[in-house]
Amino acid sequence: MKRHQSLYPLSRDHHHALVSARNLDIAAEANDPDGLRHAAERFARFWESDLQWHFSQEERFVLPLLAKYQAPDSDEVRETLSQHTEIRRMVDELNNKLTRPALIEAHLLGALGESLRNHVRFEENRLFPAVETAATEEELRRMNEQLEQDRSGTGLGGCALAPKIQAPEY
Repeated sequence: MKRHQSLYPLSRDHHHALVSARNLDIAAEANDPDGLRHAAERFARFWESDLQWHFSQEERFVLPLLAKYQAPDSDEVRETLSQHTEIRRMVDELNNKLTRPALIEAHLLGALGESLRNHVRFEENRLFPAVETAATEEELRRMNEQLEQDRSGTGLGGCALAPKIQAPEY
């Protein structure tokens, strides 16, 4: 699907999130305790340095724009926030386990990877098309300027996740 250029930075971020989800899947499938811990640590760094910022940008810029045209509790807004909350909960659980010598369970990494993958699909197939349909060209342009300005203040540039992401370890 052709994406409006105002959403390119967020769509590019989604690619990196899918790579991370795949790495979680691979570690979960292998079910090796050292590999699970390594994958969990790598994802926790990814979350801390990049992905939570991406969620924040969607909540501060994309959802308010859509809420101008839809009820604040519309399916797209409600589902996005619900998925963000669930992923944050799983990340908190993962981080809690990483602070202890606890075993990292394969099912947690698998569930996190699946939730992240489903979330990206939802946003690309439902949220972003809803924003593109509802907002005017000028509003989309302004939203993109806000995203870029927000990212330049963090040193993340035009693609929040790309500068720090590591190549997948297959």
